[in-house]
Amino acid sequence: MEISLNQISGSERPVLENLFSFYMYELSAFIPLKLNAHGHYVANPKHLDPYWQVPDHTPYWIVCDGELAGFALVRKYPDHPAVYDMDQFFILRKFHGKGIGMRAFQALISRHPGQWQIRVLQENHAALSFWRKTVTRLVGQSFSLRLETDVDLEMHFFRFEHFIEV
Repeated sequence: MEISLNQISGSERPVLENLFSFYMYELSAFIPLKLNAHGHYVANPKHLDPYWQVPDHTPYWIVCDGELAGFALVRKYPDHPAVYDMDQFFILRKFHGKGIGMRAFQALISRHPGQWQIRVLQENHAALSFWRKTVTRLVGQSFSLRLETDVDLEMHFFRFEHFIEV
C-alpha cells in the first residue's frame, strides 16, 4: 500500500467540508452535535478558515493507493506555539485496521519535526487506543499521557518530541 500526504488547496476546501461531515458524524457519538435542517453535520467555517489563512496551519489529504482515505489538520497550538497540534485526524471507515492512519501520522511528524501533542476526547476509547498504539510505535515510551482541560473539555493529551535523525 502506498500512503501519501497531499496538502489541501483552497479550491479543494469544499471536498474537505464534505468529508468533515463524516468526521463530525463519528464525533457525534461523544459530543452533542446536531444535524442542520437538511440532515447534514456542517462544520463551522471559522474552524477551517485558518488552514488557508494562517501560515502555521496545514491541511493534508491522506491518500491510499491513489484513493482519498482521510484528512489531517496540523497546526501550531495557540496556547503553546512551539508545539505541533494534531487538530483533526480522520480516516474513512473502509481504511480502518490497515495501518494507514499510523503510516500517515508517521509521515506527518517527519514533515513537521519537533514537539507534538495529540488531544483525544475522554469518551473516545477507540481513538485513545489508536493513538496510544501509534505514538508508542513511533517514539517508544518517550511520551506523556495525561488528562487536561482543553477550552472546556477534559481530554487525554499525548505529548512527545520527534526529530529527524541525520
